[in-house]
Amino acid sequence: MKKSMNIKKIPTILFSILLLSMSFSTNSEIFADSIQQEKQNIIKELKELELDSETSKKTKKIINSTIKKLEKSLDDKFWKDESTINFKHGKNVLNDDSHAINKLDAVLKDKKEIETIKEKILQINIKILNVDKILVGNIIDSVENMIMSDKGLNKLNKAIEKFEEGSKALDDGDYDNAIKNFKKSLDLIKKSLKDPHFKKMKIVEHEGTLDMNFDGSPDVYLKIVDPNKKNKPKEIEFKITGECVNGVIHDDARMKIGISVPKPGPGQFALEFFDEEVHATNKWFKENDPNEKIDPVIISTISEYFSFPDSGDDLIQKNPEDREGSVDFTFEPISEIGNQNGWIGKFTLDVEPGDYAMHFWFPLTEPTIEGDSCNFISSFSVPTTFEDKIVKQVII
Repeated sequence: MKKSMNIKKIPTILFSILLLSMSFSTNSEIFADSIQQEKQNIIKELKELELDSETSKKTKKIINSTIKKLEKSLDDKFWKDESTINFKHGKNVLNDDSHAINKLDAVLKDKKEIETIKEKILQINIKILNVDKILVGNIIDSVENMIMSDKGLNKLNKAIEKFEEGSKALDDGDYDNAIKNFKKSLDLIKKSLKDPHFKKMKIVEHEGTLDMNFDGSPDVYLKIVDPNKKNKPKEIEFKITGECVNGVIHDDARMKIGISVPKPGPGQFALEFFDEEVHATNKWFKENDPNEKIDPVIISTISEYFSFPDSGDDLIQKNPEDREGSVDFTFEPISEIGNQNGWIGKFTLDVEPGDYAMHFWFPLTEPTIEGDSCNFISSFSVPTTFEDKIVKQVII
């Protein structure tokens, strides 16, 4: 595992009883609603400059050629989504941007062009480079949590070094070296993904911890893994202290899950939940449950967020004759939850492609004699996206 792999705390939003949403975004440099939109904005600026009466005929010709390069870079086959280039063809975007920058550099070197036009061209070149920086940075963010061999990791670390060199060159105004290093970084990322171990990789979509009683020590660890295989559901791994689920034996401990549409906005609650469309299960439920799945919670009022729901299967179960239950408790220290003991379990989850919120419910518990309790939180939610399994595989 790489040294950059750190478990993040789940960001919290406090209510009288806490409902929180876990969402990790690693790149804060956002220009427009999407990267493609930012490139469209740059093209618009160039078109306005092309019509500017102060722009020379020679520069207008260069601008027109540059616009064609930038428009070419927006070809759908180069993009995974509006802010992410794909691995197979994504370098074409950086190549087109590099050609665009080189064309505009000719304007900057033209002694006959007026300074006001040159300044506008320079700012456009900087914007193009910043877009490319974000595109490569986003790819690095997406692959950093992948499990790969030492050989693959070495390639990825070199890619990160080239990305950092490109970022420094951009800050120093060395735009030619900036784009060269961003392109080299992308090449090295692709090489790291040609690692023979790649087919065994799993993409970590979310990983985080939550301090449910605000004592400075994590009580819940959650990881959502998206296997890089066709027709495979997401895998959810969790580790949680016994006090948060009201017990250390199966008869006492309780925990439920549900799937809804995304939260409408900050401080708002989704009330459209899914039942038959959701298929969650694990080995125990396949062998012991009548319908071989974990039935999800269905609620229709906001107040139900703040109490343990009646609907849905209890995730923590065990038959009297079972040696193992649906989830296992260990008295051994669990590093992800501050070396506390607790429950360890996992299940798979599959729904139709789309954006959702995954919810977890816990029984409200009474504080212990020492005052330690998890009764501050009745539920939390995690945003997640299910993509079409035919197209969600990483293409090299």
